[in-house]
Amino acid sequence: MAGIIESSPAHQNFSRYDIRVIIQFSFILGKDASCIHKDLVTVLGENAPSIQTVRKWVKAVSEGRDDMEDRPRPGRPVTAFGDANISKVLVSLSDDRRKTFEEISTETSMSRTSVFRVLTNKLNNNKKFSKWVPHLLTDEQKESRVNFSRNFCRDFKLSKMTFWVG
Repeated sequence: MAGIIESSPAHQNFSRYDIRVIIQFSFILGKDASCIHKDLVTVLGENAPSIQTVRKWVKAVSEGRDDMEDRPRPGRPVTAFGDANISKVLVSLSDDRRKTFEEISTETSMSRTSVFRVLTNKLNNNKKFSKWVPHLLTDEQKESRVNFSRNFCRDFKLSKMTFWVG
């Protein structure tokens, strides 16, 4: 039976919730944290949680925790990536793509870090030659480059020129 579980790739895609339930079940069967961790490593390999994580969940289960869902965490929620802030950055960039993230920050009343994260993580922009440009080319840009290359090759063949090394 153990050989079947070890070799089955379907068993390596457990969610964090699934792993917590397995820890809970194994604890109920009387296994300790190190034994549970060993079993998880056998099945999940490098995707297994650390021994510290297993110990934390064994302790939580032993103290009576029966829900394995993530609990809400205290603190301020992340708002930098909201649609309103992304729109503010896009509007600011539409005026001038050469703005620095400090200038955009001042204009949008957002922190410089938030502006930088929106530009790089959400809008996939990079700063190239003092200008914010998309990291990936659009379909139109790709088509334009292919057409340019084809025209260049056609013109080169028609001119019957040769390259030489010298």
